[in-house]
Amino acid sequence: MILRANFYSLVCWYKNNKWLLVSIVIWPYLMSFVILAMGVLYGSLESFKERLSIANPVLYVLTTSAIAMSSVGIIDAVANFTIYHRWIGTLPYLVMTPTKTYKVLLFSSIPESMINITLSVVAIIPAVAYFEGLLGVAKVTMVLLIVYIGMMPLLGLSILIASFTLGIKGEEDVASSLTPFILLVSGVFYPIEILPRILQYVSTIMPTRYVIEVARILATYAIPEAKLLFALLYLLAILTIGYNSISALTLRSIEKWAKKRGGI
Repeated sequence: MILRANFYSLVCWYKNNKWLLVSIVIWPYLMSFVILAMGVLYGSLESFKERLSIANPVLYVLTTSAIAMSSVGIIDAVANFTIYHRWIGTLPYLVMTPTKTYKVLLFSSIPESMINITLSVVAIIPAVAYFEGLLGVAKVTMVLLIVYIGMMPLLGLSILIASFTLGIKGEEDVASSLTPFILLVSGVFYPIEILPRILQYVSTIMPTRYVIEVARILATYAIPEAKLLFALLYLLAILTIGYNSISALTLRSIEKWAKKRGGI
């Protein structure tokens, strides 16, 4: 019921805000253009290929731009959910419903997350098909499936962020403060190896890092090894269980604490 209601609401929102739909489609191209243009000004594509050990920098930048856009969309969809309902005064009613708050946050954000992922990744198919043909389309399809899988631990992380937002009495946007850091330690547009050691350790628990790694593998090999992809899927499965378990327990504790102090 929550899924269907939010999906219908989102479809109606996009029908009435077509320019928002257009912006989601063209955003990966704008990001890719800026990054590649700056790269050409300060270096060359050959240097970029050598430093990141990839065969097709255009494919890599396009896919990572789409992944970055999707990741930000997922975090915003979940973490800002509590802020939005606090603004319109419906947060207390959501918390008091028979359905657990964890389920409300999870299922309310799945439609928006899936639509944002689909639009962002499908939007780059024409450009990828131009550079790599049908093989490129197959790679993008694989990226789309991996991003869907990577969405599950990222939803858990986003609910964890939302739980802290729920515990704050004011209207601070915790997600907007943490999103740049998450993208930083995910290695979206540069090797993680150049980060300080402590940030490299932090990156190992970021779901987006492994989705980006899949994009790098697909941009490096014509036909990637299944062993590498399955290893990354295994890590994403572990993070899914870990983040969703921790976020459910944390949200329950913060929700009880917020009710006692009148923070909701």
